[in-house]
Amino acid sequence: MEEFIGFSLVALLLTGLFFTIKKLFAKKKNPHKFEDEIILDNDMVHYGPFSGNQDRSYRKHILLIAVSSSFLSADIELRTIDNWGITSWGQETLVLQKTSDNHQSTFFIEMDRPFCICTDPIITTPSNATNYNLGDKIEAVITVDDYKPKKVVFEVKNIFDDGDYLLKPKYYPSLRYAEIIKIKFAQDIELDDMIFNTKGMRNAMKQSERICFSEYPLNESDVEDVRI
Repeated sequence: MEEFIGFSLVALLLTGLFFTIKKLFAKKKNPHKFEDEIILDNDMVHYGPFSGNQDRSYRKHILLIAVSSSFLSADIELRTIDNWGITSWGQETLVLQKTSDNHQSTFFIEMDRPFCICTDPIITTPSNATNYNLGDKIEAVITVDDYKPKKVVFEVKNIFDDGDYLLKPKYYPSLRYAEIIKIKFAQDIELDDMIFNTKGMRNAMKQSERICFSEYPLNESDVEDVRI
């Protein structure tokens, strides 16, 4: 019995000595081993494209300016091969524009950040001998391509110093795929009929959308400055 107890004590001493030596020579683990990865994850959360953090946006603007001097000017005034104008209007708005066949009227489509959706088609046209006031309604007929003509009501949204009207249509048909837009007023309304060749409108919308969703800064411009 005494021999068994002796062997047990020796075994315990050897086991304790083994673990003590192992602890002394084993590589100490770094408790901050994954600290850098955690910091990287925090950066991804705070500087993601939809985080709202301005640091990344600022650095991208600096990079663009450093790469190309053309980015030094924020003003946008482009004309596509289909003769569509793309112009900046304020700091958050792009305007697509197309001049009528007689060059007297202009068709506009607005695209605003942050959603960059084409909205609010409007038209500028000479007032001629008419004398409408703000808010007045003007009836007309609009024909898109070869579809059936539709009645449309224009509201006078603005009157410019040169006498041109800014007209906004109500209840208009779909214009997205239009190639020819014709607007005809009644005989007793002394406004010129309009014809807009809108071929290439979808391509102009796509190009505008790319600019709108980009971080390119837009410059302020008045509506009078975008008319041709």
